[in-house]
Amino acid sequence: MNKIHDKKELYMNLKHYLIFREVAKTENFTRAAENLFLTQSAVSHAMKELESKVNTPLFERMHKSVKLTKSGELLLKEVLPLLEEMERLEARLGELKEAAPLSISSCITFAQIWLPRYIEQFQSMHHTKVQVEINSAASALKALLEGRADVAFIEGALPSQSFLMTPILNYDIGAYVSPNTAIHSKLSLKALLEHRLLLRERGSAVRETFESAVTLAGYQLFAQWVSVDSQTLIEAAKMGLGIAILPKVLVQQELKQNTLIELVITDLNLSNPITMVMNKNKKMTPMLEAFCANIPHDILL
Repeated sequence: MNKIHDKKELYMNLKHYLIFREVAKTENFTRAAENLFLTQSAVSHAMKELESKVNTPLFERMHKSVKLTKSGELLLKEVLPLLEEMERLEARLGELKEAAPLSISSCITFAQIWLPRYIEQFQSMHHTKVQVEINSAASALKALLEGRADVAFIEGALPSQSFLMTPILNYDIGAYVSPNTAIHSKLSLKALLEHRLLLRERGSAVRETFESAVTLAGYQLFAQWVSVDSQTLIEAAKMGLGIAILPKVLVQQELKQNTLIELVITDLNLSNPITMVMNKNKKMTPMLEAFCANIPHDILL
């Protein structure tokens, strides 16, 4: 009960201080009441209550005006900064929706190719800060559940837990090699596995998709190179050190420049989905809704 009483008293004091400031400014109860859209009796009553609370007169009542007493001047000096700060805060409330940063967790492939463009487009229309972390799918989903991320973009298999999931796009996964190597441009999966393979690390979506296809076909997988960095595998493939298994979108420039060529694997056709994921229990803010609306859905590459 005491806490409720304290909150009521704080609200009452705030209202009384606002009236007190206006009376001090106008030096007239009637004018103050008009400016505050109150009755004169309400203003007079509030000032009597405030004087009773501080146990000293705050105004000298004249015939048609009032003037602050010394105690009133001291009180006004104390409350003015507080009221002005409160009004500054009130003026900034409308900006809070854009002031709070958006937190995004993203897989590497989406962050490398698409995410920067979408963030740039979003920030050209909104002043909201955007924080990005590049994570594995497991880390991204954990960040969503713990409230550390507003939205995540994951590649590969979809989560089994209850999330809000929106398909964004699919990207092809291929086998890429230097044109200077003596590898036939068309071969079977079994023949591919006999060559030196340059693969992403275990746990990455590309590696898991490729590994699953190999296992389902009844073969075993051996990697010559393993890297968390796709560009490292691209450079190794360009130097003729093996065949890189990577998203096609990451090697477009090399294919155009003919520093890499794509092998045709006759019995293998791989792709990965990228999905926008959100915690279904998280409230959709206007800025998060605006950002998600800027992401085109169901783009097939």
